[in-house]
Amino acid sequence: MRIIMGPKIFERSEFESEAELEEVIRSHSNVIFSDDIIYIPQKLITTLQGFSTIPEAIVVDLNAEQWYIVEVELAKHGMWSHIAPQITKQIVAAENPRIRKEIIQIAINEIEKSNTLKQRLREKGVHEIKVLGFLQEILEKDPLVVIPIDAIPQDLGAFAKVLNRDLVPVLVEKYESKDGEIAYRIASGKLVVLPPEDMEKGKISEEEFLERCERPGVILYRRLKELAKAVGDELIPGKSSFSYYIVTKGGRKFCPFTIWPDGIAIYKLHFTEKHGVKEEAYSKFRENLLKIESLKNKYDLMKIPIMSTHAG
Repeated sequence: MRIIMGPKIFERSEFESEAELEEVIRSHSNVIFSDDIIYIPQKLITTLQGFSTIPEAIVVDLNAEQWYIVEVELAKHGMWSHIAPQITKQIVAAENPRIRKEIIQIAINEIEKSNTLKQRLREKGVHEIKVLGFLQEILEKDPLVVIPIDAIPQDLGAFAKVLNRDLVPVLVEKYESKDGEIAYRIASGKLVVLPPEDMEKGKISEEEFLERCERPGVILYRRLKELAKAVGDELIPGKSSFSYYIVTKGGRKFCPFTIWPDGIAIYKLHFTEKHGVKEEAYSKFRENLLKIESLKNKYDLMKIPIMSTHAG
């Protein structure tokens, strides 16, 4: 295939390295995704057993309300010797609740720095107090795996069926003119329209959740469950976590905590008089939290303080 631009003819050329293809994707991510994305490059993600992998990027698309693992590959690296193992490890690592919490924290920080993203969210009806819940709902979904690649392996479709996951190949071709000018062709439309997803199907059961918890997590969960029952609040399951919802006298709900098998996230922005939390009550709550060793040096610095529930 050739590309003709004015008097110049561009012939198909090979990428010099995977790094070259990575830079193309990083520089032109808006060609693949919507304009309202949070692009997190080279994010280390780790499986529950401690095996690490680094995809090209994690992308949180605020418009499509979906998140993606972006794994850049060159076809010459081999479907079964390299590409399939990499994708498999990344999908497994994405199941780690701690990784999802880290991505939410990074996304919160990026939104805080961007007036454009704040405005886009307001236009969607997601005001500041709702941003945490909005991101949590996105990260509760399974990620789509986007694979920018210079040639699509024949076995990729079969591999996706075995995984029972949507793998989205994005063909990226390099072209070069005789005088050394480079052009790239990205054969993809924007990933903005997604298939419907049955969120109920993916919710974790209480039994499965408690099996994943160590003893402190089990105790905390049971105490929250007892509290919710006693005062009329709700403990609602997600894909890998339970969120505690306080039900106000007016029937409104807000989420101050989410508990994962390995920790609890505290949504500070929800502790306001608007949600029925008096300032003196929150002040006392904060004082007690600062007595906890893992929180005392970071609680005031973090939008979403996180406390481990690992034993010891």
